[in-house]
Amino acid sequence: MSDDKATRYDRLRGQLAVLLLRMLAVLPFALNRRLGAFIGWCSWRLRGESHRVSQINVDICFPELNDSQRRSLIRRSVIETGKGAIELAYLWLHPQRALPLIRNIDGDQPMRDTLASGKPVIVLAPHLGCWEMVNFWLSSEFDLHAMFKPSKFEQVNELVGESRRHFKSTLHPATARGVAGVARALKSGPVVTGILPDQVPDKRSGDIAPFFGRPTFTGTLTCKLLQQSGARAFMVFAKRLPGTEGYELIIREPDPAIYDAELASSLAAMNRSIEALIREAPEQYIWNYKRFRRKKIQELPKNPYRAAR
Repeated sequence: MSDDKATRYDRLRGQLAVLLLRMLAVLPFALNRRLGAFIGWCSWRLRGESHRVSQINVDICFPELNDSQRRSLIRRSVIETGKGAIELAYLWLHPQRALPLIRNIDGDQPMRDTLASGKPVIVLAPHLGCWEMVNFWLSSEFDLHAMFKPSKFEQVNELVGESRRHFKSTLHPATARGVAGVARALKSGPVVTGILPDQVPDKRSGDIAPFFGRPTFTGTLTCKLLQQSGARAFMVFAKRLPGTEGYELIIREPDPAIYDAELASSLAAMNRSIEALIREAPEQYIWNYKRFRRKKIQELPKNPYRAAR
């Protein structure tokens, strides 16, 4: 396919993606939540790739559970993942309706006290619950500087960017230049930045640390920014409440060793903090994400996803 044809094809796909998002956003929140649950249930019943990867991850991370408990966790997780995928359309197209869906906030006072003292904050929001709600709340309450990894579809980028700027957040590209912009912002005063700490980084941006007891390639950005900026870290996720009740924001302080100058100690503490947060609502973690990929690093265990094929 020529470059021009590829560009036109991507443009068409982007337009169709935005059209689909707008159609889904027409549904009331209650119907949106039910549709997401139904799609997740169908995905679980079909036993496709999402189910396969979820099963591998749950087996690795929860050896203490029996077979019945693991099957139950996988089923609930795949259903919650369906809810998460569909709810994004509603939230991106109706950011003004997002904040009233937050029914309770648990643990925000230490974060507020930190910012009031003039120190910056780094929020660690793993792939747990609805991280878009975390974005909206942070940008509505504080001076948020967040990194944004664009989609290859420009129309989707425009829609998502407009949504995230609704509450005046400052977006930085997920590039070296963007990281430098976030670092400057953190040194300037009581600002907040949000990071997804459980993404598999590129080979130059990570190191090995245990995650649920397994050596895992882990991003070093958070730990380095904590050392450079003197910021304080908080673990945050938006927990989906039962039915159509909305969300509860959960805010926790991390393992204190996350502030250690030794990178290995800091990374291990960060991963322990992510684990502790996940255990508060394990069914709402996206277990279909291939967190234990090797990235061609010999010191890591064999790729569990490839071995299971």
